[in-house]
Amino acid sequence: MVQVEHDDLDFSNTFYLPHHAVFKPESSSTKVRVVFNASSRSSSGLSLNDILFTGPVLQNDLMLLIIRWRFFRYVFNGDIEKMYRQILVQPEESKFQRLVFRYNPNDDLKVFELRTVTFGVNCAPFLAIRTLQQLATDVEEKWPLAAKILRRMMYVDDALAGTHEVSLAIKARDELIAALSSAGFSMRKWTSNDERILQGLPSGHLMNENFLEIDDDSNTKTLGIRWNAKQDRFYFSTSPIPMKDNFTKREVLSIIAKLFDPAGWLGPIIVLAKMLMQEIWSEKTDWDEFLSTSCAMKWRQFLADYDSINKITISRWIGFKPSAILEVHGFCDASEKAYGACIYVRLQYEDGSVRCHLFSGDNVYDFYTCDLNLLLGHV
Repeated sequence: MVQVEHDDLDFSNTFYLPHHAVFKPESSSTKVRVVFNASSRSSSGLSLNDILFTGPVLQNDLMLLIIRWRFFRYVFNGDIEKMYRQILVQPEESKFQRLVFRYNPNDDLKVFELRTVTFGVNCAPFLAIRTLQQLATDVEEKWPLAAKILRRMMYVDDALAGTHEVSLAIKARDELIAALSSAGFSMRKWTSNDERILQGLPSGHLMNENFLEIDDDSNTKTLGIRWNAKQDRFYFSTSPIPMKDNFTKREVLSIIAKLFDPAGWLGPIIVLAKMLMQEIWSEKTDWDEFLSTSCAMKWRQFLADYDSINKITISRWIGFKPSAILEVHGFCDASEKAYGACIYVRLQYEDGSVRCHLFSGDNVYDFYTCDLNLLLGHV
């Protein structure tokens, strides 16, 4: 961010971004984040986002990232620190990212320009991911493992990478650090299911400074899904919902929407809530109207078991080895009220033993439409 001198102020061909602070006390790194509103309309009736080209969607599919991550025996996770702020925009375009600011309430207002990709501008995700893809091309010859991670194992600034050998995982880690550093990026919040992969990293770069111990509390939120590195298992963490006599339709929908489940593991639970929501709609209940006696009783019964979600855990590693014979088995069924589907992976090892794992629940469309051979080609 640089200050714009008075002589350079031009209001005819610029845009000023409204902004405010968002506080996240639970965050391990960024307690305060500034949010910029590029959708705020100017005097012309248009916003900056209205006239910008968003760009094509380049980010990897979240479902496939999680699926691919489960194939690896040794995995690590981290994210790029302040990624957007490390990417410069063209100097002639920074005038469209101006803001009014002062460091002290007693100071005069000053005009500044943001010189980097800015969160809140609709093309920011495209610019950031395209930058990483270009970096992958630039470093592929020198750091091939890092290039593979940047292309196939990133969800915006979050890396979900792994290998079948510890030594290869450490090499991939070091290549990724070097490749990102060459472009001014820095990886932080490192986590892994094996302490050897974290050895040698600065303590301040780890998710927890004592993470090398990998104790039972070594938990991290990986793309919205919680993962216990010590146990190497996914799990869910829900906030308690106070029980009361009645709820409104708005409250019910808000609680249902908070259940983040991209892999469909909570399908049998969520479908019950959605069936009840259908019933509430059929009764034509208004958004802020209390539920009927029948629906309220069913909803309280659902909430009585809600905390049981915290007891559900899913093994992260499915036991895949390159030498194993892999089979995919899908099942589906439907009734008048709902439908369900699930996918299991069956692995047969060289000694004849067999291992099966639930791979995906009711959210299986992306898996069916992906090329399995292409997926396995990257693991």
